[in-house]
Amino acid sequence: MSLHKGQRVKTLTKVVGRAPRRGVVQRVEASTVEVRWDDGHVSILSGGALVPDKDTVAHS
Repeated sequence: MSLHKGQRVKTLTKVVGRAPRRGVVQRVEASTVEVRWDDGHVSILSGGALVPDKDTVAHS
């Protein structure tokens, strides 16, 4: 699966009952993805830790 700029994503969680963190892809470079989370923070992480978020609609 490939992620792209502007795509809504969420983290995979291993804890039952914990809500996934949601955000928007800002940049994709090789195997890393920069995400601006809904709380305003930014992270750079492996794309394997993210899945497309089909539960929400992207905000422009």
